[in-house]
Amino acid sequence: WYQRRVRGEQSVTLVLPRMYMNVGRGCVLVGMLMVLHAGLGSAHHRANLRLSEQPYDGLPVDITAQCVIGFVIACFGISKVAGEFKDISATNDLNRKTLDSITNVPSFYHFAHRGRSLHSIIYS
Repeated sequence: WYQRRVRGEQSVTLVLPRMYMNVGRGCVLVGMLMVLHAGLGSAHHRANLRLSEQPYDGLPVDITAQCVIGFVIACFGISKVAGEFKDISATNDLNRKTLDSITNVPSFYHFAHRGRSLHSIIYS
């Protein structure tokens, strides 16, 4: 929460988007650190297996769980940092536009073409 004075009056405004973005950034940082730590743990596990000449049967459950949990936390944080999602269907955006504004593309206008020279030849 923070207070802001507006023409002599006090108003209280909730700062949720900024707070959610900071929480999201923190989640991304924690998730990435967890995935990095799981990667280092798996490299350490493989090195210990090679030194003890044991066969590789896969990663321990704690390293796999740490990697998956870190990934989920990082994905949650990224979704909070990204902001509002747009609708997948384009119909919501297209319903607000007219057909003339949809088909009107000014970048396709070309005025320097051979029709100008043909016009001068035909009508001279």
